[in-house]
Amino acid sequence: MENKILIGIIAFILGIIVIAFPLLSVGFLVVASGLSVCILAIYWIIRGIQHWNENKATCVLYVLVGLFAFFFGLVLTGNFPLFLFTSSFLLYIIGFLMIIFGITGIINNEKNMSKISSLLFFIFGIVLLIFANLIFENPLYLALIIGIALMIEGISLILESKDKKIGSEEK
Repeated sequence: MENKILIGIIAFILGIIVIAFPLLSVGFLVVASGLSVCILAIYWIIRGIQHWNENKATCVLYVLVGLFAFFFGLVLTGNFPLFLFTSSFLLYIIGFLMIIFGITGIINNEKNMSKISSLLFFIFGIVLLIFANLIFENPLYLALIIGIALMIEGISLILESKDKKIGSEEK
């Protein structure tokens, strides 16, 4: 439980940092995401080569996907407009998923804190859909959304941890 509190505090602080330094944060994400895709691509290429003796089709598939991902990662690294376009597209998907998970959580959760968290998930999913178009025009919206999401997640983890402590003390 202490880990959740610590992670919640770290998430909340990172959210404040992202909001306080939006261009630096988004710039970091542009480079980090491109490099992450390149690292994942190298893994896929190595994994594909390992399949050579087992299944040549799997090997070729892994290597081709790895090469495509590597070149995409290279193009993405430092490419601000492509990153913003990709982020906007992903936020549409994430927004829809957050709405679905929020509705599911509201219906299925029994604890009030979980229902509140699910309601926030639902509301934030709607906010993501609204701001997905604006991100390409102004990257400050992306930093704001990421910062708020980190802060909400941090608060949720802290409250969830405290909720479990109270529940275990009652037993």
